[in-house]
Amino acid sequence: MIKSAIIALLLTNTVLISLLSAQTPVQWDELPDSPLRETSSADDSLPMQGMPTQGMIEAPLFDPLPMEPIPLDSRTIDSIPSDLPIWSDSIDESSLSCDNGTCDQSDCNCNQAGGCGCNGCSSTVSCQWTPWQNLDFPPIPIDFERFMIGANFRSQRTRDRGIGYERVMFAPNVLDTAIQTPHVGFRYQLDYGLRTPDRAEYYWGQRDKAETGLNVQDVSVRLAVGNEKAMALTQYNMRSLDPEINANTTGFGDMVLGAQALLVDGKRTKIATIFRTYLATGPVKRGLGTGHTSLEYGLLARQCLRPETYLFAEIKYWMPIKGTDGIAGDVLSTGWGISTIAAESDVFAFLPTFEIRTLSFLFGGQNATSATNFESIDGETAIEFYPGARFVLGPESDLGLWELGCAAGFTAADKNWFDSRLVFEARLAF
Repeated sequence: MIKSAIIALLLTNTVLISLLSAQTPVQWDELPDSPLRETSSADDSLPMQGMPTQGMIEAPLFDPLPMEPIPLDSRTIDSIPSDLPIWSDSIDESSLSCDNGTCDQSDCNCNQAGGCGCNGCSSTVSCQWTPWQNLDFPPIPIDFERFMIGANFRSQRTRDRGIGYERVMFAPNVLDTAIQTPHVGFRYQLDYGLRTPDRAEYYWGQRDKAETGLNVQDVSVRLAVGNEKAMALTQYNMRSLDPEINANTTGFGDMVLGAQALLVDGKRTKIATIFRTYLATGPVKRGLGTGHTSLEYGLLARQCLRPETYLFAEIKYWMPIKGTDGIAGDVLSTGWGISTIAAESDVFAFLPTFEIRTLSFLFGGQNATSATNFESIDGETAIEFYPGARFVLGPESDLGLWELGCAAGFTAADKNWFDSRLVFEARLAF
């Protein structure tokens, strides 16, 4: 059985070898035209390119099977309609201009609403081209944007918003904001040239000797806890005095307890109420306190102009409880401020601020030449200006986010209030 199969296989191989060697081998490029391609005239047919003969496999020529030729739709480049809009790298840009100044929408095959180019343009121009795209409009003579703080930074930024957009609404150094974040703050304040420190007993209480000039250094620690809806705060002060007449002294001043709550919670507008109690913990005879408990309440507002610019406003009323008759009086304070972003990244932000605060001493008195000789006041108003800035130092650590603020203040419209003031603040928001 196995022998017969081997013999049959050998015979088959012998027959195949004899058949293959019987015909002359030919090259593939010498084959006649395939019946699958319809022969056409020289003008409409594509030329046949010969293939290299080296390395090609030789095979015998078999007669093709009889079959009907299949017509193919072959087009040459010349047969493509010329009215189709085709863009090519060889198009001259000068052809985009219109020579005759007329416009025929049928040339571009555009609808009436979309508009098209002029019939003098090249037919290869797309219908999306418009004749007014090359018009050169004169520039605006005054660029108001470049006068704004941070305009150069905003024009060059090419990335997403950073940490400045998260902290610009908390940037003021002097005014209270409608919304605060829980934080611990350390403030260092220097007042120079305060001539009437006992006015309405707002700054300090009565001393044995009347003071005509005073320089003060205040260090305060503030703790605020809560959320944007409601927050409680406490503040402790240490004061160092350098008066002209009285002796120098340093010690703890009055203590402050307060709270604030959000009244209006809009997308751009926030309004909150604030209430503070000033406890007479500082020695009044040493000039470290007012000598009486006082209350302060008011309204705080915040308005978002743009994501990088915020406006602030406040109005507060301060009144003493059991102060010195004829000296202690009520004080109405108002304030306005603005903050914006000058530069920022994911871990740093520079936020310029400008704040204005007014103090109106509605009634009361102040010492003129001695502790027993005083003069009454009625509506004395001091206007304070505070240009400043806040720096956000990220990234946020496990303790919180550090911020550094500074402001320089000066007084207008009241020569008896302080001449200048410097405020430095370090805040750890958590």
